[in-house]
Formats: sequence, C-alpha cells, structure tokens
Amino acid sequence: MSGTPPRLGVLHAPHAAANLRDLVLAGRGLCEVVLVVRREIAAAEPDMVRLGQSLATVAVIGDDVPRELAALGLDGLVTFHDAELEAYDAAVRELGLPGATEADHPWDKLVQRRLLNAAGVSTVRSAPVDSPEGLIGAAAEVGLPAVLKPRRGTASTDLSFLSGPADLEAEPGRRQNWSGLVLEQMIERAAHPSGRHWLADYVSVETVTHHGEHTHVAVFDKTPLAVAGGTGPCRHAVRETGDVLPAQLPPHVLDAVLTTTSAALDALTVRDRVSHTELRVSQDGVEVIEVNGRLGGEVAAMISMMGGGGLVRAAFEVALGHRPATAAPTRPEVLVSLYVPFPERTGPVRSSVTRPQIRELPGVVRVDEVAQHGDARSDTAFHAVKVLITAADAESAGQLVRTVAARVARLFEADGLLADPWLHQLAGNPGEPSAGTGGTTT
Repeated sequence: MSGTPPRLGVLHAPHAAANLRDLVLAGRGLCEVVLVVRREIAAAEPDMVRLGQSLATVAVIGDDVPRELAALGLDGLVTFHDAELEAYDAAVRELGLPGATEADHPWDKLVQRRLLNAAGVSTVRSAPVDSPEGLIGAAAEVGLPAVLKPRRGTASTDLSFLSGPADLEAEPGRRQNWSGLVLEQMIERAAHPSGRHWLADYVSVETVTHHGEHTHVAVFDKTPLAVAGGTGPCRHAVRETGDVLPAQLPPHVLDAVLTTTSAALDALTVRDRVSHTELRVSQDGVEVIEVNGRLGGEVAAMISMMGGGGLVRAAFEVALGHRPATAAPTRPEVLVSLYVPFPERTGPVRSSVTRPQIRELPGVVRVDEVAQHGDARSDTAFHAVKVLITAADAESAGQLVRTVAARVARLFEADGLLADPWLHQLAGNPGEPSAGTGGTTT
C-alpha cells in the first residue's frame, strides 16, 4: 500500500554492534523496525525484550528461522551480531532478500581463508583440527608458529598460540574444546608503518557494499592488543584495547589496505552488506586477518562523531535494496576510544575507582565504563575503564593515550595493571617492568 513503510527485520541479541537505540534511530523515516529475537535469548533477556517492545515491533522466533521470518512479511533483513550471521545468510538466500553471498559459510575462518587463498588475496596457510591427533597433522601442514582457534568463534577467546614443538606437545593437556577448530599460520608481526609505537600493526576497514560496489567509509588504527593467559577452555584471550580514527597510514599502505579489502570482499562474494575487515599492516604490504560480515563494534558512533555518515542506517538501506548515502569522516582531529584491559580475567575488581577520577584525566571527553570494586571483571568485558579521548593530531593523541593508560594503571594498581606488559607496548618497550610512578609513560 502506498505510504506504508517497508518492514525491516533485525536479527538481534545482546552485545551486537548496534544497540536498540541505534536501531530505532536508524529506522526513523525509512522503515518499520522489527526486532527478531530467538526464543532462548528472549527467555534469558526479558528486560531487553520489554525495552524493545516499547521502542519497536518485537518478534520472538524458534529455530526454523527462514520459515518463521517468511511469516513476518519482511522487505529486508539485517544483523549486527556475529552469532546470527549463518542464520541471516540462510534466511536472505531462501527468502530472496538482498544480502546473500554466493559462497557458502564465508564467515567460517577455515572456509574464508581458503576462499582468500584461491583468489590470491592471502598466502596464510590453514588446516582443520578436531582432535589432538589432528593437531599434529595440521601443524605438519601449516608449520609453526601458528594459532589454534575456533572456526566460528567470537570475542577472540579459546585461542592457543603455538610457538614451537613444546607448545604443540603441551596443548592436548591444557585444552578441553576440540570441536570445530582451525590451525592458522601466525602472521608475522611488524611495527606500525607510521613508526608510532602506541599504534598496533593492524587496522580495520568499514565498508558499505551495494550491488557489488564497495565504498570504504573509514579506516581505523588500533592500540596494541592485550593477551590474557589462562588454562582449560580459555588458553589465551586476545582483547582489543582501542580504536583510532583516522588511521595514520602512509599513502601507499592505505592504498594497499583498500585494494586488498575490496579483493577480499569480492573473493567472499559480498554484494549487499556492511562489513568489517581486519588487516595486518607494514611498510612491505598487508595481509587479511579476517572479514566479518557485519558492522564492527563501537566504530559507527566514532564515524558519526567525526562527521561521517551513519553506518547502521546504511546497513538498513542496503538490506532494503536501496543505494545508501555514505560519507567519510571529515573532521581534522584524532578520536580514540580506549579500553584499558585487566591483565587477569578471573576474580573480582580489587581497586576502588570513581567516574570523576577518570573524567579528570587529560584529553578524556567521555567516560563509558569504570569497573567497580567487588564486581566481576567480566561485567565490563574485562576492561578497567573505557573512555573517549580527543586530540589535535596523532602526536598529541599518542601522548594522551600513554598518559591516560599510565594513570589508570596506577588507579587500578591493586588489580595488577602496573605490571601489565600491554602498558609498555604503548611506549614501544614491551617486556620492560613498570616504572611504578610518574606522569606519562614515554
């Protein structure tokens, strides 16, 4: 009927890259947002369902996703959650909606790497692993050092870094999960091409693809990864610690990043969706780490703050078959979303730190999270604090990031932050003991 807005389904779950507020705002004047929630998630998250019902239409479904979605009369479908990508892919293919890939299971890390290899986009070796015996054969094929990880994992957990024969021999005694793993050649680490030690050697690219045409909206630098050790099912957990906009890449490296991202999306047959691609960068070239078939977490708001277009709305438009209006960030400042990690994932928070203490730190314009004394560290996704920092340029941004991280470490000294090697990676001094006191880590 003329004047009736299209119905857009959003396969939704907690911790998606777009929250309920993002979804409602993105749909204004464009479509009726129908939040589609699996029955088990609705039972576990009743508050989320009630809030969703106050803002939009909510449909609770079971396991037969395509059939139940067909009954909703949707004009488009989208998801911002990793765990829903396979269900989304199957549904849009069966219902004939925009977003389907020609390749099957392109978000499976083993399948994805083989597609990238076949297209000449990647040279990284990989092999499936489903048992301790299979690990030995995979290591002979892939070589060491390598990383053992789930083929469809989220939050960078359940990883094992196998540096040599000793790690390979010890792994069966310290791993419980052997289902659906991949052993992948470890990509050689490098310094950030800008020479700035506070930046990690990888970037992410947010891309809007419509009818196979890729528009790369923004490239983000990262602060160094934090790696928490463990035993059992969580041998290692890799945590991202910060996003930096814009990326500080030399022109030839930036060109290589964008060219490689387009080639990777073509190899995975991505034609209509917003995607998030991570790549290792160096002066010598780039290598794809992985491609995610949904918007990256945290980045859409940063793009908007820096004058760029709304990527959640762009994802809606693509899902409805429209050509989206995309705009790259234009502001000249540097924006950093910094998540200062806990070096230990288990146990309660030992330090007592307040939001006013964090707000007083130089360069901080917004405080999103502060871990509270006595709470589980997992309550804040294993971050002591999460803050937004602005700076006039990359040089001053680096100084502010090091200063904020060092002062947060002192405030959370009881939780071991001063001894965390991550703190010293920011200063380009990995492995050095903490200085303990002083203003800025340099």
